[in-house]
Amino acid sequence: MKPRLSQAANIGLLFGGYGFGQGAVFLTQTWLIAAGEYRLLASFGTHFLFAVLGSLAVDAGSNTTLARHAASASGSAAKELSQAFWNASVFRMLLAMALIVAASIYAFAFAPDGFSRNYVLFAAPGLLFVACNAAGLLDGFKFSGISGTSAAFPYAVSALVLIATRHASPDTAGAALGAAFAGGSLLMVVVQWIALVKLGWRPHAPTTTMRGLRRAAREGGAMLWVLLPPQIYGRAQVVLSATYFGAETTALFLYAKQVATGALQIVAFVQRVEFPTLVACLSGHNENPVGTALRVQKLVAATGISFTAAVSAAGLIAAQFPGSKFSAVAPLLSAFAPTILTVTAVVMMMQGLAATGAYEGLAVDITVFHLVGVVASYVFLSRLGVYAFIAADILSTLLGVVLLALRLGRSKQQVAAMGQQP
Repeated sequence: MKPRLSQAANIGLLFGGYGFGQGAVFLTQTWLIAAGEYRLLASFGTHFLFAVLGSLAVDAGSNTTLARHAASASGSAAKELSQAFWNASVFRMLLAMALIVAASIYAFAFAPDGFSRNYVLFAAPGLLFVACNAAGLLDGFKFSGISGTSAAFPYAVSALVLIATRHASPDTAGAALGAAFAGGSLLMVVVQWIALVKLGWRPHAPTTTMRGLRRAAREGGAMLWVLLPPQIYGRAQVVLSATYFGAETTALFLYAKQVATGALQIVAFVQRVEFPTLVACLSGHNENPVGTALRVQKLVAATGISFTAAVSAAGLIAAQFPGSKFSAVAPLLSAFAPTILTVTAVVMMMQGLAATGAYEGLAVDITVFHLVGVVASYVFLSRLGVYAFIAADILSTLLGVVLLALRLGRSKQQVAAMGQQP
């Protein structure tokens, strides 16, 4: 394996990938808002969110579990690491095939229009490509900048096609945008494997064992419960918004939420770079795992605080131009800013538990506080309108910080055993 990238290089590449991918989607959506194309924006935004959700489900948290395997593996453990990868890949492929069957049933039996039907059918093959991704290995080897840059392709290709389909029929736009997601996913995986080969790592011949598959299923299942609740929670808010507030408000809500999500994506970049170090620091006996998690992730906290201030300022600035179409989104931007801070706090605790391998406990706590968030979103809806979703975000993430910190604090006697697992 060639020398690892520095922290600064990884963060720089992650930033570049973000600008290339999510940045391209954001700019395209900004252009659509300026052009008044709310219907296309809402249709694309909703379906693209669910396509990303499908990718996350197929990955089954292997971005974290394989990174942990790779970060803790010694040079002599290449065979074991390769076997862990193949076991995870078999599990991911089974998930992909199950989701493709479910997507096909939806497309032919329940899709409300041609856009939805065609998007789902043409995007579904992308899940098979995602099942072969190697992002977790790159992250564990401290090349997270490369994996992050490659992940930009589904976004960048979708943004390009979104521009091209502005005046297309709904059926054509759905097919083209779905194919763009699948094609971008293929490019992502190809780039990852080219990078791994160039860096000097090749997997051993495919080998799986029932014990390894059971472990992959256990870890992947737990990580699904870690990753899916926040994703389902976000999609539930989109559905509630579309149902109660219509296309225009939903488009503005998605736009403002994407700004906040974009800031949190940058926070996540810093976390990915720091994760191997966090695994090492939480290995062995540790009297204060909460303190260790906070100390190691100081840059994560600083990034979250900075973007909270930046998004709040952006909302205030946009409000100073009432004649602009962007003035309508200004109050939502300012209101979303505090959620960046609370979500940063909760993901720091989540990262600490993930570094110890406590996936099952992490999944339980995440499920609990996101269920609270869904209920709060619905309860606050009649009183707060679209701002109910922001209030629910803040309430649920504050509860999450408390639950996760308590669990991480109780884990100090177990960290030694967990931290050394391959």
